[in-house]
Amino acid sequence: MAIQKAPQVSFGAASGTQRSVVSVDTARALREANLMVEESHRVRPRWFDGKFLAARDLTREQAYFLARQAGFARALGPGVVEGLEVSQGSVATELQVSPGFGYTTAGELVALTGPVRVSLAQLFQLQTLAQQLSARKKLLAPPLRNRTGIFVLGLRALEFSANPVSSYPTGLDAERTVEPGDIVEASALTLHYVADAPGDRVDALRGELAREIFVQQAGPSLPAETLALALVALTGDTVRWIDVHLARRTAGQSHADVLGFGFAPRLLREAHLAQYQAHLDDVMKRPLGARPSAAQFFSSLPAAGPLPAAAVNTADFSQSWLPAGIAAELTLVPQDEIAMLVEESLTLPPIDLQLAAEAQASTFVSILVPVPREALAQRARELQQRLTRALVVPATRLSVKRSPIESLRLLENTRLVKTGLFPPAPPTDPVDTAWASLVNAQTTLWYARRRNVALRPEVEGVAVAVINEGSNPDLIIRERFKALGETERVDKLLARSDSLARAEAVKLLSATKFSEPLMAHAALAQLEAHKTLDETAVAEVATALNKPGVADGLAKLSAQRPDLLKDKEALHKLAGSEHLLDMGRTLSRSSGQEAQRLAADIKVPARGKANLDKVLAARFMPAKPR
Repeated sequence: MAIQKAPQVSFGAASGTQRSVVSVDTARALREANLMVEESHRVRPRWFDGKFLAARDLTREQAYFLARQAGFARALGPGVVEGLEVSQGSVATELQVSPGFGYTTAGELVALTGPVRVSLAQLFQLQTLAQQLSARKKLLAPPLRNRTGIFVLGLRALEFSANPVSSYPTGLDAERTVEPGDIVEASALTLHYVADAPGDRVDALRGELAREIFVQQAGPSLPAETLALALVALTGDTVRWIDVHLARRTAGQSHADVLGFGFAPRLLREAHLAQYQAHLDDVMKRPLGARPSAAQFFSSLPAAGPLPAAAVNTADFSQSWLPAGIAAELTLVPQDEIAMLVEESLTLPPIDLQLAAEAQASTFVSILVPVPREALAQRARELQQRLTRALVVPATRLSVKRSPIESLRLLENTRLVKTGLFPPAPPTDPVDTAWASLVNAQTTLWYARRRNVALRPEVEGVAVAVINEGSNPDLIIRERFKALGETERVDKLLARSDSLARAEAVKLLSATKFSEPLMAHAALAQLEAHKTLDETAVAEVATALNKPGVADGLAKLSAQRPDLLKDKEALHKLAGSEHLLDMGRTLSRSSGQEAQRLAADIKVPARGKANLDKVLAARFMPAKPR
């Protein structure tokens, strides 16, 4: 089937567009049949030779293009394009707004060409301006007596006439007048009242507003001509907190929700995550206590976000951040995959902390424990391939809210164990010890809500490698180290290792990167340095050799100094140096000339060790002043 070309676009001589031009009679007939709708706000003058040009004609021309520009801006979507960040000024009674521009809901362009500092002592003038400019006649008056409450700081487009010029008379008897010659566009900051907030509830209202905006999608209503920049909590003339993400949205929203299923818009979900992170940063500046709970500070949580690591108690593997009823588990993930998991979770609804435990029963959350990718294999072996760990909610001390299983758990104390009513606690699982060390090493963890479509397996096991018809690793090792004359060393090394360690060592030494002589000797030296060659020791060696830059740097060294590879004794000393891997990473980050200089400085004497430590020290030593 032939592909048809797109039709050639041509512009009409009369209209300048692709619109069809009809006669007056045709337009009248279409209007009477209710088949045509006129756009009264998009009327432009028709120019022709001999027409008398009046001021109203040019004004209509300007109004036409302003209306078209506003329509394009509304198609883009209201929000901030760049800048317009709100922060506290040099003192607690000032707000500062950075330069930038954006579009209002009505499609008006608002912009600040420079930073603007607003004193909160002008609160009355800001609110009065907002009331005067609002199209609504009745507005709730803010508590201006004590000037305490929550407000929306907005930016509104204005224009005024300026630069008067002389006007020539339009008639024989008319007199010359002075009229403003320019219309100047401007933007004004306004302050809109949201809620009255006593001093002891200002912080709590921040979480309630977040739930109202991000979960219920019912935020403060503003005039269509105003662009919201931030929510500001004031106590008198002092800023209590500034939350930009509760009000600020980024322009460019293409559709309302996910496939029309009524979900929150993408920009609203991103704003929820950003607002939660900013709010959590403020919360973590204060003491959280032994078992911090999200319900103490928030009314809702985004589908994914950070949480304090102190909320996970590694003594009994319970979590206190998420509400009861949510199925939570620890999950070991590579550090570079957290962004992808958060991105996937943002398509799910937020977590409403106001729901009862029964309503949360179908919510599944993974608490992510990040590790560097190069250390993932070693950590997985320490966890015996059990990469998830179920968490429980600590039993509440209130008997009214306590379930039967929680009541039994509370009875397991030392007194009952001594009397024999309960058996003693089982010995500590080494996997739990490994989990505890991973969690306690973090200050902040991430959680991500997961889908419940796929059933999670209930059977646990250990991954077992299945032998396929590929190349034989033992044969690869024998041929590789036979060419290097190190077969006896490899046999002794494998003979003093157990079955699991031998399998991991064979897998390591048969890798492609160890076909290079220097890498092969370095791997042997690293394995021989361990007195007990078990699975953990092999994992540590693999982690050290697989760090970024080691293989590339040693390849540079082999290319620059082939003489070191020809001397077997020098090669053994070089491979056995504890600074060889650091030298490899340094060479990988060095330029061509610097790498040549560093390689040339390496000396391996007949007696003594290689001078890699001195070369590295000289590399990072500051230059002496001349």
